[in-house]
Amino acid sequence: MSLSLRPEQAEIARYRGGLLAVSAVPGSGKTHTLAALAVNLIAEALPPESEVLVVTFTNSAVDNIRARIRRFLKARNLPDGGYRVFTLHSLANAILRERPDLAGLTDDYRVDDEISGRQAMPDAAKGYIVENHAYWQSFLPTNLDDRQRQKALEGWQETTERLGYEITRLAKNLKLTPADLKALMAKQPVSDFLRIGAAIYERYDRILNAGGRLDFDDLIWGAIRALCNDDAFRRRLGERWSFILEDEAQDSTPLQEEILALLSRDHGNWVRVGDPNQAIMTTFTASDVRLFRTFRRRPDVHSLSLTVSGRSALPIIQLANALVLWAVHEHPEPRVREEALSAEALIRPTAPDDPQQNPPTSQAKIWVHGFRDVEDEVSKIAQTAARYVQRYPERTCAILAPTNQYGQEVVAKLIELQAQVNRPIFQDQLRNAQPVRDVARALGAALAFCAQPTQAQQLAKLYETLAELGLFARLRDKHTLAVLRSVETERLIFPSPLREPALPSSVRLSEEQQAELDRVASLLRHWLRASVLPADQLVLVIAQDLLRKENELAIAHSLSVSLRRYQSVRPRASLEDAAELLTEIARNRQRYLSNSLIEAGFEPIPGQITVTTMHKAKGLEWDRVYLIGVDEIEFPQDPEGSFRGQQWYFGGHDPCAEARKELERLHRGAKPISADELVREANIEYIAERLRLLYVGITRARLELIISYAQQRNQRANQLAPALQALRDRAQHQLGDRLAVAV
Repeated sequence: MSLSLRPEQAEIARYRGGLLAVSAVPGSGKTHTLAALAVNLIAEALPPESEVLVVTFTNSAVDNIRARIRRFLKARNLPDGGYRVFTLHSLANAILRERPDLAGLTDDYRVDDEISGRQAMPDAAKGYIVENHAYWQSFLPTNLDDRQRQKALEGWQETTERLGYEITRLAKNLKLTPADLKALMAKQPVSDFLRIGAAIYERYDRILNAGGRLDFDDLIWGAIRALCNDDAFRRRLGERWSFILEDEAQDSTPLQEEILALLSRDHGNWVRVGDPNQAIMTTFTASDVRLFRTFRRRPDVHSLSLTVSGRSALPIIQLANALVLWAVHEHPEPRVREEALSAEALIRPTAPDDPQQNPPTSQAKIWVHGFRDVEDEVSKIAQTAARYVQRYPERTCAILAPTNQYGQEVVAKLIELQAQVNRPIFQDQLRNAQPVRDVARALGAALAFCAQPTQAQQLAKLYETLAELGLFARLRDKHTLAVLRSVETERLIFPSPLREPALPSSVRLSEEQQAELDRVASLLRHWLRASVLPADQLVLVIAQDLLRKENELAIAHSLSVSLRRYQSVRPRASLEDAAELLTEIARNRQRYLSNSLIEAGFEPIPGQITVTTMHKAKGLEWDRVYLIGVDEIEFPQDPEGSFRGQQWYFGGHDPCAEARKELERLHRGAKPISADELVREANIEYIAERLRLLYVGITRARLELIISYAQQRNQRANQLAPALQALRDRAQHQLGDRLAVAV
């Protein structure tokens, strides 16, 4: 791999100490730069017996950065060492494993994840509802008919659970125990919504404590307690990691910022890299883009930027920059102008001598389409995208939806079109990424067989699953599949000394078929002998036999860890239960590693349409990108308008947004404000984040960008997102002749 760096990248790679903030635009090579900086520090500035610590957001990013550092070290003839790459949670776990006592934990503490902990919050919310049923129902209007009341009850129950999630996560990031939160709320009158969220948090905390379990926020909070309770321990870790490089800093949470500040307190060598314009998780996680922005403005922090990007053609760069400038200077709401986007680092195209040139402007296109309604939009976009990948099988294409539900309508139409052409033309990446589903499906089928090894039907099902996934080159023979349905599995897998036949005497196999059958039998013997192990260890044995790609093995390892945690919470869970969990993930019924496609090691496939949400597309790029549903509903402008989350049965209130903003204000000692003012604050935050999401969507496109919306939606007139309306009105001036408008 080339070590060549652009001038901006080279300046960052020359860093040798102090506090540094780097704002990196999409496609500017921040991972390449971070890896080069880490290698320079290892080679030239690292004290003896210490390491460079790199902290990033996802497991796949850990693997990516680690692989790049190794290649850079090899290119400079340096040994592979002197660095550690962690996710924040794995860093916290590493700290706690050294001294759990400093956090008040026992050595055998357990960590919940998406599988093992998926019932804790629903159970806490349901328990609260049962115990306070009359009070809980009193929030609903009394003048509803039976159908309306049932719909309201279902919606309120879902909202109650989400309210518990949001208040719990925020309280933990503010380092408030349930008792702390109760004491804080006693200082002034608070809303019923916040009281409900706090009560669910208390129940949730009891459920985890009863099982000696931690969630991910507890893990980080516990590591902070350990660092604060023993200064010698904190200093020792600071000396071990004498340089800290933080990736995706725009998504930092209060706990993340505090743990890295503690580790770097003495040496002060902390580099934070991120893009404030791509902070798109603020309204549904504890991340806060203001943390990174505040850090960058500190007088003791040096600030640099990565602004040059070779990803997109010039017209797409111009559109992204125009959106930023409009949001900063012209948005009608002053606070949105301050909070949404930053014009400090606009995207710049590459220089003429840059090895990664922008795609040619002559091939770039941007369209804005208004369709009659959502059905018309979905149908025509799907048809156009299908024609595109058939005409240009060497190019990549994506349809990015604002929500899963919108995307599912596209998937339904693409299923129809795919049946007509009789070949794969799309991948549904809306819930779980395809690599996650494929690995879970293969491992689930293998576990299901191991749970019932005497059933020929299970053997045939396993064989068919592996054939469809292409995990063996020759596992596609229909004759072999038919044979397996009639085989005596015991005799096939464990032949007796008497060599009793496993197949009926009427079945004749070719030499190649017999060799394939023997190969399958050998694998199954290996797995069945290993099936005395716990399910998590058995999964690793199977994965080593089946999988070859690094990202697939990483997913299998992650699933194994999750199964181990699941079994620690449910010690009576059977092998069938473990197989069913993996199958649920494969069927998209259980979310797993789905905050971004990159987390699963997903890469766009030429000639196939990727269907996913704008959120999950972050970090990826395609030749042609369709942004659908880009309207005033999904990307609003007026904080006094209606927003997602506001419930009709509450007269437009959004319990989660109101309670979250109320707790934020309560924690910082701000004066109480009315519910309407809380809603307005939450709406402004939402508007700002949706503008950043629109920016992310635009910057996924390399050559062509199609933006669409429905002129009728939810039985009412609808318009293009106000931000793009303003840019469209001046499109010819801003973007020259590369913008075609069809409305």
